[in-house]
Amino acid sequence: MTHDTRLVRHEEQIEELRKTIPEWIRNLERPPTPMLVPKFGPLAGIRVVSTGIVIAQPWTGTKMAMFGAEVIHVERPGGDIHRRTAPNLVRGKRVHGCDWANEAVCRLSMGLNFKDPKGLELLMALWKISDVWMESSAPGTLERSGITPELALAVNPKLVILRVCTYGQYGDEQMLGRPGYDALGQAFGGLIAVTGDEAGPPQRAKVYTADYLTALHGWAAVMMALWHARETGQGQVIDNSQYEAVHVTMGFQMPWISGEGKYTTHKGNKAPGFQPYDTFECKDGHVFIGALGPIIYSRVPGFLGLDPEEYSYENCSLDEAAVYSEKGLELDAKLREYCKNRTKMEVEKAFNAAQIGCCRVMNAEDMLKEPHFRMRETHVPVVDRQSGVPVRVGGITPKLSLTPGQVWRGAPAIGEDTTNIMTKILGFSEEEALGYYASGITHRTEPFEEPVVEPLEGWN
Repeated sequence: MTHDTRLVRHEEQIEELRKTIPEWIRNLERPPTPMLVPKFGPLAGIRVVSTGIVIAQPWTGTKMAMFGAEVIHVERPGGDIHRRTAPNLVRGKRVHGCDWANEAVCRLSMGLNFKDPKGLELLMALWKISDVWMESSAPGTLERSGITPELALAVNPKLVILRVCTYGQYGDEQMLGRPGYDALGQAFGGLIAVTGDEAGPPQRAKVYTADYLTALHGWAAVMMALWHARETGQGQVIDNSQYEAVHVTMGFQMPWISGEGKYTTHKGNKAPGFQPYDTFECKDGHVFIGALGPIIYSRVPGFLGLDPEEYSYENCSLDEAAVYSEKGLELDAKLREYCKNRTKMEVEKAFNAAQIGCCRVMNAEDMLKEPHFRMRETHVPVVDRQSGVPVRVGGITPKLSLTPGQVWRGAPAIGEDTTNIMTKILGFSEEEALGYYASGITHRTEPFEEPVVEPLEGWN
């Protein structure tokens, strides 16, 4: 089976490249897996080497690490730039980004300059003893340094290679060399166009939605490719673009524009063709009320004490015309009047008792104190090993009945696992490992294994 030539452009070079691999790498035996992480979960036995930066690709690795994969995240000198992105943990002994503290749990960190020829050899060695290599760079960036999918497949023919970037590995040449970030993936993929109140400009989703969606697509794709590799012995390259991960969430937009010549823009939280499906202001915050379809909608007029025939589904919620009709607007106004005179908890309980979907709009403080989050371990306590600050981070999602995931360690200090990776996985002696440190090819930061400050009272 041959590769898509847009993703593996020079498959014919693989055999020739295999002859250039240093002998010590060709002879390297794969050590037991896992070697440096606890054995748990359905992905125990899978080893991943990750060389990307910021969120989308590294968090793909984290999702696999949470279910037992041994994930070695390679960090450049100074560590990933996202470690320094605000907001930061500042109470510890080293300032550290909160995003990274949340997203890097369960991963190993190796400090490596793989632009150095000896550093590239170490990367090749990691390919040899791993199942997956993940990277995130604009097309052509790694290739200019001689780091190619062809070389990786020459080292390890079974290697699954995940490539993450905003616009993909092929397409319009004008798009491919551009810088890419989460918000650009949101913009190009269509999300920003439909987000925000119509009285203002389009809005980006305020969490890194494109990154997280890309990561979820990424680890699903990796698992499919691993299945194929185990069945056939053949690795492959995965092209995972941010904008497409966003674009597939656009729902009705493409059928509507291509089939009817219509599309929606940013019109706030209201659904374009039914109601209620919006945020409503209460005395102490907001709730979201949703009634999709005629069965659930039919409960709304009765709940508000309205005539069900006068405020029927056909009159108020069938389509956009009904939503913005006189009766549709009256229904919306009566819902808002009901909510504004009550607390959000009162509204939530009343609507749910009537079997109409309603939920408080939760902020971080609400979520940290909410019993349901605690009972499901939606957040779990760890020590951030770069700063030494005790924090809560996202827990395991989804839950598995036989092979559950674990958050077994907080985010690592920069390169903290380098020595163990060199000596226990790659087979170097302690003296040889020290030589790599001395030459600047590798680097390591001592972790804080115990908290250096007390947990914030009431928050942990």
